[in-house]
Amino acid sequence: MSGDSEIRQEWWSEPLGHLVWLLVTAVCFTLRKRVVGHVEKLFEGQCIVAIWHNRIFTPCFFYRYVIKGRVTMSMLTSASKDGAMLATVAHDYGMRTVRGSSRRRGTEGFIDMIRELEAGVNMCITPDGPKGPIYRCHPGVIKLSSMSGIPVLPVRIHYTSCFRVRSWDRFIIPLPFSRVTLEICEPMPVPPNLTGDDLALYCRRLEDALREDDTVLPLQEKQPDNH
Repeated sequence: MSGDSEIRQEWWSEPLGHLVWLLVTAVCFTLRKRVVGHVEKLFEGQCIVAIWHNRIFTPCFFYRYVIKGRVTMSMLTSASKDGAMLATVAHDYGMRTVRGSSRRRGTEGFIDMIRELEAGVNMCITPDGPKGPIYRCHPGVIKLSSMSGIPVLPVRIHYTSCFRVRSWDRFIIPLPFSRVTLEICEPMPVPPNLTGDDLALYCRRLEDALREDDTVLPLQEKQPDNH
């Protein structure tokens, strides 16, 4: 991980973040929500939650109002201006944040995540964020698990009806009153001291765990904007 150590923020970052929180909350309260799968794994020791970047519209709401903050969670957001806005949204939902990415403040952000885990906090990471490629796991989440000994917990999010933004990740916004399902998958332990081919192997395993979802299609394939 590399990049400069500057955390970027503008005067509008927090006000915009509060507005986004309000809009997300208004939509999410209309949704029919359920949590399935290995739900107990969220509460049995620490974990590093992994969610695709284009599905982050609802997880913070789930954390605050469905899981009800029963575990302490910290979310990795980029050190960019957009990351500052997203950090405000996460804080409004009662989550902690770490700022950094492979492009900026990578080393510092990684060290901060290690410190969060050492303090007993769970981490939430988008393994293909913040700039993609879509549905491709960056090695950071696997390195973090390998160094800390804390397993990765893949989380899939399924939407029955949604709008897709024409961004690099085709960001998903659920339509009001549709159904959203948060599926907790089996934890993925990662051996210590992974490097090279072994690191790439576990990246592919995480991609496979998150990709078992018929709404997840490669970016280049044509898809309707609504499901």
